[in-house]
Amino acid sequence: MSWPHRIFASQFTDFELKLLRVFRAVVDCGGFSLAEVELGLTKSAISKHVSDLEIRLGVRLCERGRSGFALTPEGKVVYDSSTRLQVALEEFRSRINSFHSELIGEFYIGFIDSLVTSQDPLLQQILADYVRAHPGLMLRMVVGSASEIDRAVEERRLHIGISVISEGSESMVSVPLLTEIGYLYCGREHEIFHLEDPAIDDERLSRCALVQHGYSAAENRLIAQLRLNPKAMSHQTEGVLFLILAGRHIGFLPAHYAKSWVADGAIRAIRLADVKKETHIAVKAQGESMDNPMIESFLSIARKRKEMQN
Repeated sequence: MSWPHRIFASQFTDFELKLLRVFRAVVDCGGFSLAEVELGLTKSAISKHVSDLEIRLGVRLCERGRSGFALTPEGKVVYDSSTRLQVALEEFRSRINSFHSELIGEFYIGFIDSLVTSQDPLLQQILADYVRAHPGLMLRMVVGSASEIDRAVEERRLHIGISVISEGSESMVSVPLLTEIGYLYCGREHEIFHLEDPAIDDERLSRCALVQHGYSAAENRLIAQLRLNPKAMSHQTEGVLFLILAGRHIGFLPAHYAKSWVADGAIRAIRLADVKKETHIAVKAQGESMDNPMIESFLSIARKRKEMQN
């Protein structure tokens, strides 16, 4: 006869919670090596923590080796369950926080990339007000694509997301912040760089290879309207810029982000008068998290700052 699988019956201590946090960081980063900077631990120490967790749970959580990092089916269950556990702990912490005037704990904020070069000071003012109001919080800042930020907020892995306004998410609460203006650009080595705008008609543009953002509804509308020719994709603006600079693709960039490269003559905008992309940016939070005082305070400060600007 075969013995049944070991049943996890141990009590969870701070140490097991620490092991779970290490495991989650490895999964979120996509592997042991990439998690070293995030955790401030060596690869061997991270591996030992995950092995210790596997021993305590009696299951193998992930495959690691030459073929790369991958979760086992059991590892996926543990990761998903730990997400729910993290949410429950955060809800407990937020309720306890409500007893006190000073908030404590870790506060996770996600940003889409390239916002830092915006000339609009609103976001910096909101952050300054928030830090001033809650000096006891440890802020954890994350940068990612709009889809990554939205998904992390939806799954409550981020408290707040600064992302693109999108349709159809009834579970999200959002505060509109700003409108980002973008244009179509080409690099100095591109064949149309030295052409005057009147010579760059829609037909000419449709023959150019386009690098597109992977998450932009506004960009998709312009692609359809101008019959542009997508040949590459990046979920980060930096990737779009790299291909534009390489001189074989055209692509959309926020005007504030492109400014220094335009000044250097490395790229130029195409048809400024009639090709413009508008991206609406908002603060987002998961609707079920509104009883968390850390989140409620951030949204309140964002609303007040937005009203002051109007």
